[in-house]
Amino acid sequence: MKLTAGGRRLAAAALVQSLGIGLFMASSMAYFTRQVDLSANQVASGLALAGVVALGISLLGGVLADRYGARRVLAAVYLGRGVCCAAYVFVTDFWQFMVVTLCAVACDRAGPPVLQALVAVAVPERQERTRLLAVVNVVRNCGLGVGAMAAGVALASDTQAAYRVTLVAIGLAFLGGAVLVLRVSELTAPTAAEAAPEGTAEGPVKGRVLPDARYLTLTGLNFLLFFFDTMLLVAMPVWILEHTDAPRATVSVLFALNTVLVVVLQIPVSRLATGQRRTTRMLTWTGAVLAVSSLCFAASGSVAGGPAVAWLAAAVVTLSLAEVIANSAVWDLSIALAPEEQRGRYLSVFNLSVAGQRVLGPVMVTGLLLGSGSLGWVVAAGVLVVAGFAAERVARAAGERMRAEVAVHA
Repeated sequence: MKLTAGGRRLAAAALVQSLGIGLFMASSMAYFTRQVDLSANQVASGLALAGVVALGISLLGGVLADRYGARRVLAAVYLGRGVCCAAYVFVTDFWQFMVVTLCAVACDRAGPPVLQALVAVAVPERQERTRLLAVVNVVRNCGLGVGAMAAGVALASDTQAAYRVTLVAIGLAFLGGAVLVLRVSELTAPTAAEAAPEGTAEGPVKGRVLPDARYLTLTGLNFLLFFFDTMLLVAMPVWILEHTDAPRATVSVLFALNTVLVVVLQIPVSRLATGQRRTTRMLTWTGAVLAVSSLCFAASGSVAGGPAVAWLAAAVVTLSLAEVIANSAVWDLSIALAPEEQRGRYLSVFNLSVAGQRVLGPVMVTGLLLGSGSLGWVVAAGVLVVAGFAAERVARAAGERMRAEVAVHA
């Protein structure tokens, strides 16, 4: 697809900063445990605690984007992440690690909704927004992989100097992303007063602290539909290693399969998000395809050898398909159902469903799903089907209400 100049800069910014993230993800644990002398438990608990605290802090990103503009705020978020990576060079104990990590995770959580808000004001056509976000997602996945491989240099050297050079390189990658973002042109968005109907002082959402009930409900249902992330990162490896007799190498092969499928399918599937009715229907598809994936995981636990690997491969293929369908639908709907004057705030609240899944999802998987064996997967399939259907109904009702409000105030 052909991108605008602003779209190309956003894609380039995503590539640069994802290279930095890939470097950090692959090398940070070794740096903290081998050079800073933190234990693996300290690093894990610090990341978990920072993730919980950052959930609330990340909402400020949307508020600031509404007030000062998404471009400036996203550039500041990228810059903040770069400064945090460079600051890790000077960390010598757990509490310093906690302070820097909290700031880094808060910037990380604030970034995605602000990026969506910037796309919304930089790309005027609704379908092109979704396709641009698809390109950004594909570029990000590629950058993560390349960055992770590049981290092998520091890991092979295993010296403090190598790790510190890597951290500085990561900081520079985020700085480059910030510079590219600042070069993106924003369309002029109406202020709250300008968007108000004639004869009133403000629009219908003036004074609203939280999004409307339908948007909040859709956010909660997206928490369930985003379960594909936890299924892949937590449930799949644990299930393979503890509940099947598939070779251990199957885990890494299936991770690679997911990455390839997302890169190949995300842009073509994003073209299906055309029109409100078709896009909302994709939420039902998401729940249904995730349910099929869950049943494939369940089946893999009752067979051995080649059939088990085949069921696991089918599970990851359908999970990957659900991932790209869900991404395309929620990118479109989360922007389209948010009023322009409070778009950043709405998107930040919606992003809590994604961030919350990453915090609470592993607990749900280990405590409920995997502990029940194959039955847990069957129950999960039923829940996901219901969640997808309910999300479609809620999103459609929210769109109809928004169109009615626009007609009344026209």
